[in-house]
Amino acid sequence: MGYLAGRAVRLLTATVCLAGLNAASAVHAQIGTPVADRELATLGGGKGRVLGDVGASVLVFFRPGQERSKSALEELTGCQAKLAGKSVRWAAVVSDAAPADGVAALMRETRFAAPVLVDSGDALYGSLGIALHPVVVIVGADRRLAAFEPFRSLDFCTVVSARIRHTLREISDDELRAALEPPSAAMQGGADQVARRYHALAAMQFKAGNHDKALDSVRKSLERNPQFAPSHELMGEILLAQMNCVAAVDAFTQALALDANSAAAKAGIERCKAGR
Repeated sequence: MGYLAGRAVRLLTATVCLAGLNAASAVHAQIGTPVADRELATLGGGKGRVLGDVGASVLVFFRPGQERSKSALEELTGCQAKLAGKSVRWAAVVSDAAPADGVAALMRETRFAAPVLVDSGDALYGSLGIALHPVVVIVGADRRLAAFEPFRSLDFCTVVSARIRHTLREISDDELRAALEPPSAAMQGGADQVARRYHALAAMQFKAGNHDKALDSVRKSLERNPQFAPSHELMGEILLAQMNCVAAVDAFTQALALDANSAAAKAGIERCKAGR
């Protein structure tokens, strides 16, 4: 039985086990649900606890071979640096059906620093009602579920950081709401910030091979800030990948007009001249 098929069977069993929870838990366990600490095998062959004796235990559920999981781990690596020194313990969680070599390779590639706990029989997945990847689960010092945050393409680190800081009681409920749903005025108040967000989304879409979506996102970036050279560079790269060298050169040339030292734009023009 393959990995995905095996997980489907296990998650069906987990759904039955969750029948005692109310309808609000159809997606995941309710906030405030007690989370039992337990020992799980680690990817390295040892043992590791699910929770730590800290203000916030952060569990990152992911699977190898999934671009969204890779993007989430890369984002969270930056989050770890921002939250260094706080009372936070990170752990990655994978199904025991996941290929160990794939998990290890993904951890190395993303440089996400955390023990990898192997969930035997998807018992932890089932107790928390987790069916999709990737997702971050935050447990407070009282060992109750404090937050559940699925991956999002924009501002994932910002949102997870706010969730953690709220669990640590560093920010108020109002401050958390502001971080999760920024007022439209604040969003519009920084056109450059919005442009950078669209640029980051375009870069991820391009990396995933979604060239049409990436082109649409980078155009939205440039609508917000036409002077943002990196988005002109990225547009050139996307157009080059679509074999549209004429338009790609225009984009690279615009990037050079804004940043005469743009190595990416210079290299892109040379690649077009060489017919690549």
